[in-house]
Amino acid sequence: MASNDKGMHMNDFGALTGMGFGVALIGGLVGLVITVLLGALILMFAYKLVVKSSPGYGQAVITMLAVVGAAIVIHIVLGLVLFWLGMLAGLIIFIADFLVTAWLIQKLMKSPMSGEISYGQACLVVVVDWLIWLAIAVVMWVIGMVIGFSFMHGMMH
Repeated sequence: MASNDKGMHMNDFGALTGMGFGVALIGGLVGLVITVLLGALILMFAYKLVVKSSPGYGQAVITMLAVVGAAIVIHIVLGLVLFWLGMLAGLIIFIADFLVTAWLIQKLMKSPMSGEISYGQACLVVVVDWLIWLAIAVVMWVIGMVIGFSFMHGMMH
């Protein structure tokens, strides 16, 4: 047991756990902010590819905040209700996330030329957006594998 100046005792493990929780919380919030800001740029690009006009960055950030918030709620609620379905639950959550994301894009992102886009166009924006994220993930995975293999190769020689 460690003690502080006032004679109170603090469990070292408890202190480390609290610090770890704080670091994880701050890291999660930083990651969330980066995801929203970068996601807004990618969403604007996907929107421009599909609709041929670009909404403002502010609209994209607000839309991304709504999408992330909705995704968290969808994953928690449907995850708790459908956990017993296993992988099928993941598919249902994926579909619900897709449909809600498209609806939010349709309602929150307005085209400067034509106003609100159709739900079909919003679905296409989501597909393009998610394909861009998938391409980024594949590139990051390849970079990680190259770095990992180079470290393993370096350790063997």
